Amino acid sequence: MDGHRQEGIGGNMVLRVLLYIGILALGWFISSKGKIHEKLMKKISSIQSLILFGLIFTMGLRIGMDEQILSSIGQIGLMAAVFALATASLSILFVYAARKKLISDTNITGGKND
Repeated sequence: MDGHRQEGIGGNMVLRVLLYIGILALGWFISSKGKIHEKLMKKISSIQSLILFGLIFTMGLRIGMDEQILSSIGQIGLMAAVFALATASLSILFVYAARKKLISDTNITGGKND
């Protein structure tokens, strides 16, 4: 590719997933034991937002450096829009059908008499 090493489905990816799960478990364990100071707990949302913004910025940098992605950004956008529209439409359709089949209250939209 462009000099970046691509990860396979091998051990390196498995180790990363295990690392993520381990970090998550460690955070859960520490917070469940009450080891996090109350002041820090109040700032968690702000810290999460800051880290998320940093992650999104980093992803934007990587996308901006990838010529293959930049050259096909229109096609990617169109595919994403079609996918979003199809999944939302099918979700609405299936919920409506399930409500019509399962809910007998006639006063609810999608009920038996609708």
